[in-house]
Amino acid sequence: MSEPMIAIQGLTKRFSTADGRRHLAIDDVNVEVAEGEFVSILGPSGCGKSTLLYMVGGFVAPSSGAITVQGRPVTGPGPDRGPVFQEFALFPWKTVLENVMYGLRQQGVSKAEAEARARALLDMVHLKDFADFYPKELSGGMRQRVAIARTLAYQPQILLMDEPFGALDAHTRTVLQNELLGIWERDRKTVLFVTHGVDEAVFLSDRVVVMTRAPGRIKKVVEIDLPRPRVRAELLVNRRYQEYIVELEQLIEDVHLEAAGA
Repeated sequence: MSEPMIAIQGLTKRFSTADGRRHLAIDDVNVEVAEGEFVSILGPSGCGKSTLLYMVGGFVAPSSGAITVQGRPVTGPGPDRGPVFQEFALFPWKTVLENVMYGLRQQGVSKAEAEARARALLDMVHLKDFADFYPKELSGGMRQRVAIARTLAYQPQILLMDEPFGALDAHTRTVLQNELLGIWERDRKTVLFVTHGVDEAVFLSDRVVVMTRAPGRIKKVVEIDLPRPRVRAELLVNRRYQEYIVELEQLIEDVHLEAAGA
């Protein structure tokens, strides 16, 4: 059996609160992600899914346990892991093109090559005519496309996506989900995707990791056995797709009931 792209073993995270108390955010999480797999993390607010993603990214250190990427321990951020967060995090003083070029220029790529790669990516995310615009001149969906293109520019092996479409309207969210799947089908990067949306998780994923309320533990991992490439109109009338929705909704409801009864 080949080595997993991401291996998370016995991961635990504790924080100190403002009043000095210790808060257990994540407790003994174990999960592996294969190369080229699309895995979503689903759970209620405060269950530690974003914290888990930040630890894989190397932005937050675990309290105990281990994370490896291709067998190498994660000790900090690296170009092999590309984050895409809900807040876009674009430089407002740089144009769209300059934002996408930024990581490449930091890596020492020549200006000409960086610009060529950035323009190709903007074409791919349907923003080639907006290269000279500034982020404030774009819609939320367009800004998120820029953020995705900027991350893809330096060719990470892994995409770490923290509710990247959560702040968008329903139509834009659907469009970007379709575009993300198109990019994934083309490049088959490994994706770890945090979401609150059951339908989003089923539509995008190979597997869905369902977490409990804090302290976040894995309640269940659900394999999503649906044909690819995925076409939303076809899935909506697919009985198995509907069954996955119901199963995951029930799991999330069970998480809420368990928390209420605790």
